[in-house]
Amino acid sequence: MSEKLDEYLWIAIVGGVFCFIYCFGIGANDVANAFATSVASKSVTLKQAVIIASIFEFCGVLFLGASVTDTVRGKIFDPDDYEDDPDIVMLGMFTSLVTASLMLLVATYFGLPVSTTHTVVGCIIGFSTAAKGVGSVNWNETKNIFISWVVSPLITGALGFVMFAFARKFILLSQNPFRRGYYFFPVILFVTIGVDIFFIMSKGTKNFTYFQEEVYDNKWVVPTSFGIGAVVGCFWIWPIGPIAKHRMEKRRQTVEAMNRDAITTHAANKNNENDENHNITVGNLDIGSVIFSSAHTIGSLKKLSSVRTIESINKSEKMNRSEKINKSEKSTMSRSEKMKALDRSSKMKVNRTEHDPESGTTSVNLTLDQSLTSVKLTINEMADDPEAGITPAPCTPSAEEKSKKRKTFLVKFEEATYKQNLEEQCFQESAETQQCWENAEIYDSKVEQLFTYVQVFTACLAAFAHGANDIANSIAPMAAIIDIYQTGQLNSEAPVQKWILVYGGIALVLGLLLYGYKVMKTVGYRLTVISPVRGSFVGLASSLVVATASYIGIPVSTTQCIVGGVAGVGLVEGRKNVQWYQLAKVCGSWVVIFFVSAILSAGLFAVFAYSPSLIT
Repeated sequence: MSEKLDEYLWIAIVGGVFCFIYCFGIGANDVANAFATSVASKSVTLKQAVIIASIFEFCGVLFLGASVTDTVRGKIFDPDDYEDDPDIVMLGMFTSLVTASLMLLVATYFGLPVSTTHTVVGCIIGFSTAAKGVGSVNWNETKNIFISWVVSPLITGALGFVMFAFARKFILLSQNPFRRGYYFFPVILFVTIGVDIFFIMSKGTKNFTYFQEEVYDNKWVVPTSFGIGAVVGCFWIWPIGPIAKHRMEKRRQTVEAMNRDAITTHAANKNNENDENHNITVGNLDIGSVIFSSAHTIGSLKKLSSVRTIESINKSEKMNRSEKINKSEKSTMSRSEKMKALDRSSKMKVNRTEHDPESGTTSVNLTLDQSLTSVKLTINEMADDPEAGITPAPCTPSAEEKSKKRKTFLVKFEEATYKQNLEEQCFQESAETQQCWENAEIYDSKVEQLFTYVQVFTACLAAFAHGANDIANSIAPMAAIIDIYQTGQLNSEAPVQKWILVYGGIALVLGLLLYGYKVMKTVGYRLTVISPVRGSFVGLASSLVVATASYIGIPVSTTQCIVGGVAGVGLVEGRKNVQWYQLAKVCGSWVVIFFVSAILSAGLFAVFAYSPSLIT
């Protein structure tokens, strides 16, 4: 360690903190953007996306993680200019981490998917300009970033438009879409998996140093990648395809049988509406008559009130339910008026309430109308209403109630993170988004289910590739800080230890878990309609562009490719199927974030480097 840099230990320590925040922002923005189409199409849930990212990101880090990384991202400036001033680069990388962390969190807060690489490059340009002037920046490399803002989304959008238009015309709108989709599916698997494997082998396996360099030559990588894709396609023909087809057919028959039983039972109960007990079966859910016992305590009654909603799939009726009952009117209603209001809003009828003094039980028999979409019975109001005839017995809180109180924090955490209903939130926040989704074309459900396999498998490969390649790149500023602090000089490459990669991986997964839903709502719901078929072609188009650009050496942003692919696929069904305002806002944010990052980084560096010191 150089004696000269001992005084900069605080930069290494505080820089490690901001490196964690920066990787947190990458998970919340970059990784969330990659999983947005899979979550929006319901191929995976938000919780499953976090699990997939956790497993495959770490596998990519541990097995194919980089052992070295470039200290100067994209060769933005010449390291020779700082040969005698490594401490300036150390400070500049620190201010770049601070600024990039702030900008990623701000962009994620507004749900804007941005390029994390371009953000940190903008920060590095800012500090280098402040330190050595405009001439210190390699503008020939930087111009590729400006070009990619236009080229990346346009090429991906055009490719996604052509591929999805072909699939829509010859598969989805044909007389037998499932049959055509089933036999065309091996081709989709061959191309998609071949491209993804090629990207992993061409980018990630270069970090795997146990084999000779010749193994990673393209003459071996290309046939190996698409050979694996061909093998998977053959396995789909037999035995995976027939098994999947049998499972989908069996599931379809089960759903149809459940629907027939539900209709039959509804009709029977409708004719016997005034009978003592009415048991209604919806799917495999037995609603029946609901009986509340007054032998239970008021705590038990209030416990039941937390599980009092039975929802159906009908969204249009769902939006118009219990809002019709004014809260101020509720407080002055008699019990009979409350029951009538509940009957109007949720189609629920209360036959009678009986109290048995000998057994100490109170029974409330309910009948549900056929047009039921939501049942909400406010037990607390009935318990507080003296006309209800329910007199709770005093008792102490049970062990179960105490346990539930302890779980309150966990429940709130789940509801605020991976158990959110992102679709419902987006519809409530934007009427345009809801209208776009309601007016979209609906394709054969079996074909949609078929393409969920592609999305899940692609999501796993994308997470693995991201862990193998992008995490090392994202912590390049931190690796440069540690290397300069330890050696006292600026090297073109810095060693990356596994614990630093794991450190970044943990932050990345936490970012996806705690804050990733913001970007997922924008890319998955607000730009256009996403289903498994649409999402598969978005992923295929973006993978093809990124892999091809990587092969010929053109830097592109995966984020920008995905956004372009989403817009291109959505445009196939008409201009009104794309929310152009949201798309313009996202594209505009790429330019704004880049230049604001450069300006803030330059300002922050100037404050640290040029401010007069009060202590000499």
